[in-house]
Amino acid sequence: MSLKKVEQVKADKGFKIWDLIIYGVIAVTVAVLFIVIFATKDESPLTGVRVFVEGQAVFEYGFDGGAVYSDTVTAENVKEDDNGLTVTVNVADGVNVIYINKSAKTVKVTEADCNGKQCVYFPAIDDNNKIIYCNPHRLRIEPLSRDYDDPNLIM
Repeated sequence: MSLKKVEQVKADKGFKIWDLIIYGVIAVTVAVLFIVIFATKDESPLTGVRVFVEGQAVFEYGFDGGAVYSDTVTAENVKEDDNGLTVTVNVADGVNVIYINKSAKTVKVTEADCNGKQCVYFPAIDDNNKIIYCNPHRLRIEPLSRDYDDPNLIM
């Protein structure tokens, strides 16, 4: 590099106007994405849940309407007590036990016989923003109010 070029680089400012415009556009984009992702959560109270196994709905419970069963989950798989329901979901590879607390309106996986048992450690579903997913058993628990026509929804 020539001495003239070195002097020219030293004389230049650190940021040019186009650099500042690009940084400003990036900052505004990050702020908009942050607002869209975190401010548009549906944190309304949970009205019920739907349980899927391999993409097929097998059980549904609404806190105001009761349970809807399928061939996979029948009334024999559900035990009811004063506070809630214990639902046993039999899948090809094993069993998941789900507890639905009617008074607190929460849903939690209490037992699973899969490797890792990640679904047991998921936080309880208490609003319309959360789901529970068991990857080895392909079991998914979602709020009833979830919008299935949403093109951004990942199943």
